[in-house]
Amino acid sequence: GRAPAFRILFFHDVPKDRFEAFRNLVGYVKRYHGVVSPEEAATWLLGAAPARPAAGLGRYPCLFAFDDGFASNYALAKQCLAEHGVKALFFVCPGLIELPAGDQRAGIAAHIFDGRLAADSLPEGLRLMSWTELEELGSLGHCIGCHGMSHRRLSLLEGDGLRREIVDAGDLLERRLGGPVSWFAFAFGGIDSISRPALRVISEKYRFCRSGLRGSNAAGTEPMAVFADHIDLLAPTAYRKLVLEGGLDIRYRRARRRLNAMVG
Repeated sequence: GRAPAFRILFFHDVPKDRFEAFRNLVGYVKRYHGVVSPEEAATWLLGAAPARPAAGLGRYPCLFAFDDGFASNYALAKQCLAEHGVKALFFVCPGLIELPAGDQRAGIAAHIFDGRLAADSLPEGLRLMSWTELEELGSLGHCIGCHGMSHRRLSLLEGDGLRREIVDAGDLLERRLGGPVSWFAFAFGGIDSISRPALRVISEKYRFCRSGLRGSNAAGTEPMAVFADHIDLLAPTAYRKLVLEGGLDIRYRRARRRLNAMVG
């Protein structure tokens, strides 16, 4: 049979009207695939696949992750994740969290949305989690990872700019949250958003680097080239099931190879 492997499912801001869809997805994954905690995923990537029964043919257990650090993620953790006893991974941008409230929307528009949206066109009440909320998630057993200082595209940075976005961001997170940060996910997640020099700097500071490239992860997966699937909560159920079972992996084969070559 196939070597045991897991998938990472990641989300961004989840508006209130999609909470029910998210809750249903968590229930489905837990029942039919099984859920992996951040600690189990780390152990697995470091070479020790957990002894867990296969949830079924073509079924991968899944780790839930959230990018960007929106406040809706905190609400989901307190409601849907708590309900199912699921621990997740939250990738945040400490430089954007530190911005004064009045400047944060402009920062979100410029960096997270890459200037595609104006600050005044963002949904009412959209904000990032506060340090207090992140501390609480940590105390509830969730894991906080780094998503870059200000969600910059690493392939466009070099030298000090790269170190600030990667290393200084991790140092700031560790100072504010009082513990080590071992996960990094590069902003935008695509193969053209990362570079060999960036991966070298990431590997100095973190144990794992997660991309946004679709694929499964196993004990032999390169820890600096971890794969993940973005899940669209508005997509038809059949399409979501296709993603969960690895049906789109083949489209990303070339990009995965490129990422592994960069790490190598």
